[in-house]
Amino acid sequence: MNVSKESRDFLDRLNIYLISSGKNENEVREITGELEDHLHEAENNGKSVQDITGLTPKAYMAQIAKEMPVDRKVIFKYGMLLIVGTLSFYVMGDAINGTMAYSWIQFIGYPLMILLFGLLTAWAFKATAGRVMSKRKELLLFFSVGGIMTIGFGAVAFIHLWMGEAAVTFGVTGRVIGFILCALCLVGFSLWTKTIIMVLFPVFVYVPQWFIGRFSLSDETQLIVLGLLYPIGFMISLGISFLQIWRKERRQTA
Repeated sequence: MNVSKESRDFLDRLNIYLISSGKNENEVREITGELEDHLHEAENNGKSVQDITGLTPKAYMAQIAKEMPVDRKVIFKYGMLLIVGTLSFYVMGDAINGTMAYSWIQFIGYPLMILLFGLLTAWAFKATAGRVMSKRKELLLFFSVGGIMTIGFGAVAFIHLWMGEAAVTFGVTGRVIGFILCALCLVGFSLWTKTIIMVLFPVFVYVPQWFIGRFSLSDETQLIVLGLLYPIGFMISLGISFLQIWRKERRQTA
């Protein structure tokens, strides 16, 4: 259905706001579909989004979210997928480096940091959907979330080095099996989300890392190069994923 750019932007932001609030996806589609019909009729009568909602966009979104029940199954599903996907990427790197030994501090700390990252990311999406922000402010907000989590993961790693003792250690066979299982998890995650970032990210990080290990570089140089691989690999993967989504949207609207 054809609606104005203003209405389409509002519907898209409402969809993000409700999904980030833990609402059922099917119910969200029904709500936004009904609202799209109302907006279409209102625009034909010379009215705008404000005439339909009667509130500020953020207040209207909060009111709709309050009226909808929280889908705990969806929250659990996304939480588990986030934990499994992130840990798969982490363990895959350890399998490549041959360092699959973990302490209880890591077993507890990393999943907690991942869940905190999920909560902060959902909050960031709600914050950007509830009000119109400049792209600079949006990027700053998400980079801030990423920075907080980098510090959190670094804290867990530091505590592990300071007082952690290996509780589980995997040999060669365990590392091979772990690598295969992690790769399957990341491929499955990409197929489920219909994006390729979870496949591209390990490729852009671990393939160069493997080649770097073949050269006789000092430890300091390797740490600097490896430290740059993560943000660069993430930005390249994210850019390709956004390009994939943009092309898909162009085909749908063509």
